[in-house]
Amino acid sequence: MLKPPRVVGPVGATLMSINGMIGAGIFALPALLYAEVGNFAPWLFLIFGLLFSCSIVISARLSTMFQSSGGPQLWSQAAFGPFVGFQVGWIMVIAMGAGRAATFYVLVSYLAVIFPVFDEAIARAAALAFILAALTTISLSGMINSIGGLAVGTVIKLSPIVVLCAMAFASGGIATTFALPRFGAFESVALLVYFAFSGANSSAFAAGEFKNPRRDLPLTMLGSLGIIILFYMAVQWAYIAAGAPQAVGNTTPLAMAAEAVMGDHGPLLLSIAAIFSIAANALSYSIAGPRVIFGMAERGLLPARFALVSRRFGAPDRAILLFSAIIGLMLASGAFTFLATMTSLGSQLVVLCYVCAFAVLMRR
Repeated sequence: MLKPPRVVGPVGATLMSINGMIGAGIFALPALLYAEVGNFAPWLFLIFGLLFSCSIVISARLSTMFQSSGGPQLWSQAAFGPFVGFQVGWIMVIAMGAGRAATFYVLVSYLAVIFPVFDEAIARAAALAFILAALTTISLSGMINSIGGLAVGTVIKLSPIVVLCAMAFASGGIATTFALPRFGAFESVALLVYFAFSGANSSAFAAGEFKNPRRDLPLTMLGSLGIIILFYMAVQWAYIAAGAPQAVGNTTPLAMAAEAVMGDHGPLLLSIAAIFSIAANALSYSIAGPRVIFGMAERGLLPARFALVSRRFGAPDRAILLFSAIIGLMLASGAFTFLATMTSLGSQLVVLCYVCAFAVLMRR
């Protein structure tokens, strides 16, 4: 049976991990954190980033044992057998599909800031359908084109944020003093900060298309996490330097901070960055999700048709179409809060499963 070509190197793996982490959260988190813990907010990213690295170290070690796609699904199946592997695989697919549907709603909301027509129901539905179709088309065109799309999206989404940070630091400096937060305040934002790092191991889901997954995945997962910890801290410091107290409670705090240091064009640039950030995050999972389906079919847990690969593009086209259909069904539900909750719950169950799988496999 034809298999997808191994075309992804360290750069592609890094792009998948980075875009798996950076989505919509960074555009809202700075105000939430500052409101609760003040100038201590940047250090929360360091604290919880280091805590989150424990699970990434486990993922990195597990990725040295296998060369096929699936990530946590494959690891759980190897440790506990096909029944558990099937359950974990579907939890992953449903959680990723729900997460993408939820982020599509956020993406269209940012589009509506620039083009108010997308506030209307018909235009919003059309935009959602177009976004899903566009990401599906990119995924179907092959892994090389998908990684290229991630590269373009990463540059466009990070450039305005980097400019904001530079200008904010030039005008306000870096806050060096802080007070330790109360326990209640610390606890209230802990989960938000922790989930800002979820997706760091998403590149392992597509390990079957990496040139050297056992070498590249551990290095890029841990390296990407380190980069994102520093990036989140820099954004939080820039938000404080730009005049955070005036932006607390605003629904687009980073855009307001950009307006303070970049003028009238700041909010527009940050809205564009948010749109591309969410789109690149969705594309990253549109690559990863179908590879979990493909891996399950390849190992006999799903019908063999989902392990078929396009001869022209080398992409698992049936698995991609199934994943897109799952997202489409969830978009039709219109239940944003339910989708976000499903994503969070599913992610935690998957982490628990692969941590247990790690213990079993290492004992063997």
